[in-house]
Amino acid sequence: MKRIIALAFCLLAPIGGAEAAEPPPALVKAIARQESGLNPLAVNVAGKSYYPATREEAERIIREAIASGKSFDVGKMQINSWWMERFAIDPLSLLDPDVNEAWGKWILAEEIARHGLSWQAVGKYHSPDPERGRQYAWLVYRHYAGQRASSVQKEAGRAQQKTGRQNIPDSGGVRRNPGVSPQGRVVTFDLQQTGMPGNSRTEP
Repeated sequence: MKRIIALAFCLLAPIGGAEAAEPPPALVKAIARQESGLNPLAVNVAGKSYYPATREEAERIIREAIASGKSFDVGKMQINSWWMERFAIDPLSLLDPDVNEAWGKWILAEEIARHGLSWQAVGKYHSPDPERGRQYAWLVYRHYAGQRASSVQKEAGRAQQKTGRQNIPDSGGVRRNPGVSPQGRVVTFDLQQTGMPGNSRTEP
């Protein structure tokens, strides 16, 4: 029960800082990892994922989805066909990772404008349904936390190399599994180092 309460608090709390014009890069990357594993050719048709080896194959899958009238998602940020119809986006253009990421950032920024820079906004990127959004935000959070832990470990390794203390065990550092929150405890991070605003704020 304590874990559920802590998790709910974590996912509803602000990610950190004041609202930004552009979503933090570390958060965008965490979402892309969850959506496609950073695969620019990933396509999902009506819930079934495809990872084509070539762009030509990805284009074929997209055309078949359009012809069948099915909902589909494209690229590393998995932009849904609903957005394509609403803004007249060429589906094939979304196989370009830069174009895809630009639309993903825009969609995420829209949710951040509504809900603040929070895990609730991340959940809304995926679904308007609160429960599905919470589940999704937790998955993204794990990627985000893993990235942060990896960054800390790399920095510690570089620092040890500079001081010549590689063989001396340190007395601190990250001990928990990356991205896994201990029971009853909310994990926080120094968000300034990942490009997120550092001043805390409350969710509107």
